[in-house]
Amino acid sequence: MKTANVIRNEFLQFFAERCHTIVPSAPVIPQDDPTLLFTNAGMNQFKSIFLGDNPKGLKRAADTQKCMRVSGKHNDLEEVGRDHYHHTFFEMLGNWSFGDYYKREAIKWAWELFTEVWKLPKDRLFATIHDSDDEAEQIWKTETDIPHHRIMRFGDKSNFWEMGETGPCGPCSEIHFDIGDEATRESTYNDPVEGVNGENARYRELWNLVFIQYNREKDRSLTPLPAKHVDTGMGFERIVSVIQGVESNYDTDLFQPIIRSLVKMSGIPYDNGEAGTPFRVIADHIRALVFAITDGAVPSNDGRGYVLRRLLRRAYRFGREIGFREPFLYKLVSAVIENMGGAFPEIAQRRTFLEEVIHSEEERFGATLEQGLEKFTTMVESAGKQKRTMLTGADVFTLYDTYGFPMDLTRLMASEKGLSVDEKGYGILMDQQKERAREARKGSEDGLTPEGWTSLREVNGTEFLGYDQESVNVNVCRYKIVNDESGAPVYLLILDKTPFYAESGGQMGDKGILVTSTGKEAVVENTFKWNDSVVHSVKSNSVLTGDDLKGVFTADVDNALRLATRRNHTATHLLQAALRNVLGEYVQQSGSRVDHAGLRFDFTCINRPGVEEINEIEILVNKWIMDNFAVETELKDTAAAKAEGAIALFGEKYGDKVRVVTINSVSKELCGGTHVSNTGQIGLLHITGEESVSAGVRRVTAVTGMTAVQYLIDKERAASSLSIMLKTGQENLPQRIQGLLDTIKELESKVKNLSTAKAAGVIETLFEDALQNGMALPFAVKDMGELDKESFARVADAVSDKIRGQKDLIDVVIVIGAKVDDKVMFAAGAGEQAVSEFGVNSGELVKAAAKRTGGGGGGTPTRAQAGGKDPSKIEEALNDVRKILSEKAVRG
Repeated sequence: MKTANVIRNEFLQFFAERCHTIVPSAPVIPQDDPTLLFTNAGMNQFKSIFLGDNPKGLKRAADTQKCMRVSGKHNDLEEVGRDHYHHTFFEMLGNWSFGDYYKREAIKWAWELFTEVWKLPKDRLFATIHDSDDEAEQIWKTETDIPHHRIMRFGDKSNFWEMGETGPCGPCSEIHFDIGDEATRESTYNDPVEGVNGENARYRELWNLVFIQYNREKDRSLTPLPAKHVDTGMGFERIVSVIQGVESNYDTDLFQPIIRSLVKMSGIPYDNGEAGTPFRVIADHIRALVFAITDGAVPSNDGRGYVLRRLLRRAYRFGREIGFREPFLYKLVSAVIENMGGAFPEIAQRRTFLEEVIHSEEERFGATLEQGLEKFTTMVESAGKQKRTMLTGADVFTLYDTYGFPMDLTRLMASEKGLSVDEKGYGILMDQQKERAREARKGSEDGLTPEGWTSLREVNGTEFLGYDQESVNVNVCRYKIVNDESGAPVYLLILDKTPFYAESGGQMGDKGILVTSTGKEAVVENTFKWNDSVVHSVKSNSVLTGDDLKGVFTADVDNALRLATRRNHTATHLLQAALRNVLGEYVQQSGSRVDHAGLRFDFTCINRPGVEEINEIEILVNKWIMDNFAVETELKDTAAAKAEGAIALFGEKYGDKVRVVTINSVSKELCGGTHVSNTGQIGLLHITGEESVSAGVRRVTAVTGMTAVQYLIDKERAASSLSIMLKTGQENLPQRIQGLLDTIKELESKVKNLSTAKAAGVIETLFEDALQNGMALPFAVKDMGELDKESFARVADAVSDKIRGQKDLIDVVIVIGAKVDDKVMFAAGAGEQAVSEFGVNSGELVKAAAKRTGGGGGGTPTRAQAGGKDPSKIEEALNDVRKILSEKAVRG
């Protein structure tokens, strides 16, 4: 049996022999497309070429691309593990032609690879074409020996590919494989439901050959492209299952090593049916986690980080079904690396970090899982008693907000109990969190879509001249006008060349001005990359006319801001070197932000650095600054630069040539940003903060130059003011402040003890008043005045405990109210006899009181609490309660 590694290599070798450049996979975390959470197709890294930007002149390419589909349009998550062919992470094999060969070669080579190299049986193969594509049909008939009746025509839904609402598009031809019974093939293959392109899983689409020959216009018309392209995609897991002769992708050697590890760890045999679902889910999700974390994402509550957290928690919960009660997913990292580390060596380099991050995240979820499952069980029982078939939105939100259960995990568990979930109600409660997720996806709102651009000149990428020049004469190649939040026009300009550094590699984009030949000035507020072009976001007090945009501009960078940014970027390199020097070489950059105001550096580190370590790091960086080392940059081959020890950012995609920034023997990094010429120009670095960002990732913030000087002056002034205020020298401030804190703590303890003593006396008085009220139902209702939250809780607990603990108080009812933190709290306790004989319900009592003060709450008949908003109505609320109890006393 051919292994997956052999099959992958045979594909790449086949196209290398046909003059294709074998391109490394782009990271699964997109580096230059903010409209995507994850790379979800092989063509993503070539999108700029399809849009007309091909500065390297690439003609033919082939690769295996790491992909993830777990959100948005391609959300297959619910099916993963339940069927045998949906995955969150997968590889996409592909070959491309950019204005070079076209349909004839694409079809001929696809047939040759399938039938001559991989020896797929020809009698099981079918080809589909667009119903208008006579050219493709003729090629299939003349260049291959497929039976002509197996060349099948379909409409746009199945056989026409489009990049978006507008833009490059074209017909496609797919190759399908029949895994079913030969005896029923002729009676089923042409059936619209049971046949090819139908709903029968026996006919599997293996390879999609897209012929990009049109541009879709805004009016939906099609315009022929001047150059025609080929874009093909083949799901690797699917083709491996066919070649290896197994019915399930999970039976291939891409998944079986992981499943065998799970079997060994759990002691439970794997089953191909429903009982095997946990094994398949876990095997799929651990692959996705390994590759996404390697390429720069970490579990969090936002954007792609939240997607990873959902996957990990979904897998962890399925682990319970096969006996796991402790963290186990991190132990599977080695199985993924052993199986796929040869093709993707970056995952092997991150083994320790992967294990630590996944283990930490498992522990975090495990800490609340048991409580969450108990809460879920209570919710299910409550739904049953109320004859509901749905968990409320509030239930689902509580499981997420308190116990960390993603909504789709709750939906999965609910479905297992025969219940649905109120997704609409949950969505309302999650608006704020969803807004953060939308921010992480933001991009299309900024105008970064292929639609709506006006072309003035041919563009083949933007040439960056800013390393050496800060003022350049430029021409506008494309532009688009969008509106900002206030409705003011914003010009998005793509220039032929620019001195403005575009936001990338953590460095923010340059600012400055564009000046027309007639003297109009337009402010460049931001610059960012879009494919191989640089987009300049421009605002102007004067309307830029068509003649302005067609003319020559002078582009001037804001030199002061640029120099400050240079200082901070070079300082970031020194900071990383110092972190690795002090904490260990396991430290890896996980993200950064550099602008004129300061720097932020995220790095992998499980344990929090100590104060002394942070001080040592800061001292070391400033020593290197004072050494005034030269900062040297040179262009090198990527492989040679890495061989020399240059540090590369994990997940970053580099070209054949890279810019290497070297600072003496201290630092050597691959970096395209702008830097000072020597470290002395930084002046000074001061670390302003250190904190945790997420599991396994920490963040240092710092300032440099005059910003650092001003920061230290402000700190000195604050310390001096405190010194005068506390009448002690600055060197004694820590001890003086600690002494004051100790005194405050002691006084708070005394106040609490006095409050407790007072509360005890009040409680005794309450019960005396209740027993002496002269009614058949002994009750007392009292306004406790103003209390802190803790004191109120102690009084409420004491009342309930006393009623429950003394048999002679089983008919007593006590209700209290108090102003707490400028709001209102109510509590009620009732004996069992008061409940059974007089119909008292503590929950109803506090609910009535809370309603009067603009709040709500409830509880059991014997004990309840509630809150309100308006303290001025406490007495009115308690009078409502007195009235209710008086009526019950009479009726009882």
